[in-house]
Amino acid sequence: MNLDTLPLFERGIGRVKLALKSTLKRTPRPAPMCLTEQSVWRDDFLCQHGPTISDTRTLGELGYGQSPHANIAVDSITGAAVVHRLLTPEGVAVLQGICTRLEERAGDSDWIISRRTRGVTALSSFINDMMCSRSFLLAVSRVAGVPLVPYPMLNARSQINYFYPKPAEQQQQLGMWHTDGTNYVLNIVLSGASDYSGGEFLFHNGTVDSFDALDYRTFETAQLADPGDALFIYGSRLFHGVRPVLSGRRMSLVLSFHCPYFTDDSNRFWHLASDDGIPATIPNWLKLRWALQRSATRQFARIGIAPITFEELRHTKA
Repeated sequence: MNLDTLPLFERGIGRVKLALKSTLKRTPRPAPMCLTEQSVWRDDFLCQHGPTISDTRTLGELGYGQSPHANIAVDSITGAAVVHRLLTPEGVAVLQGICTRLEERAGDSDWIISRRTRGVTALSSFINDMMCSRSFLLAVSRVAGVPLVPYPMLNARSQINYFYPKPAEQQQQLGMWHTDGTNYVLNIVLSGASDYSGGEFLFHNGTVDSFDALDYRTFETAQLADPGDALFIYGSRLFHGVRPVLSGRRMSLVLSFHCPYFTDDSNRFWHLASDDGIPATIPNWLKLRWALQRSATRQFARIGIAPITFEELRHTKA
């Protein structure tokens, strides 16, 4: 396989075919399990002086002329940003231990590059409490440029990816460029650069419409060298992909968020159904549409925190 190119994930009618395949090949769900965790989330797992942001660009700088949210400037919303030192070394170590233990829940499919454990906040109280922490959400909101809450749909809210070397005949099938169903996505790498080779996180420096999987000149590599380094992206408007891991193991925690002041959402039924199959997606889809209609005040109240406001984010920048 030419490592300068990654195949494109199925789109359009291809998504429908994957949904049918997921429906026909659906495996029984494992019995519910919640980890017995010695560590509980504490806000001092966040670095005291906030994260260091590098290689950041707004949606406007990526080439978008129109904002996804009414009355919010396109240059106020982050399209991609590398985030260093969001969590302390102790916080990263706790996440590493939790995500390693949750690998026994991971599943495989022949069209996803990694093994995945999905719906992680239902399995780990630490990760659930982290995502519901006002301090954590405020830190991520400052990176995003808009107030955020955890994504309403459980299966799409959090997942752990485990990347291993694949047989050569599978790499062309499994390595892929894609966009996410969710908009605001934080991808935290929990392996160090010495733990694996290959596995670089690439993204397209441009709009979805300008993407060409064969034009590597627009591809950039996110510099994620240390455990805890993260890439924040506007996932539905940024093509990205992970090169195949050639040796070792690469582990990452992917968290998705929603801006509760708007009902805008990019997830599509067939995107979700390609993972879960059609029967399971129908009730989850209806619940998602209902959840997105709740007021921002109610969405913050449901996770037990005071609302994060645009004024608060502007005050922070000032």
